[in-house]
Amino acid sequence: ISSMFVPEPVMSLAVKPKKSTMQNAFGKALGKFTKEDPTLRVKVDPETKETILSGMGELHLEVYIERMNREYGVECVTGQPNV
Repeated sequence: ISSMFVPEPVMSLAVKPKKSTMQNAFGKALGKFTKEDPTLRVKVDPETKETILSGMGELHLEVYIERMNREYGVECVTGQPNV
């Protein structure tokens, strides 16, 4: 069986839970989403400590942010990653 081609992400957002009490659910959601979708990537920037969500475009990322709210009760604050 050949491995599946996974394209590189084209868009990234800095994302964090609105309340620090949501951090556990935030981590669980990101873990589940990255397992089910290989085109969704998550990393923590070592300098800014921001969680960076990367994917195939704005709609792709919006869907996961909305799912986090709907399925895990985690409201997110998003913005452009600091460089």
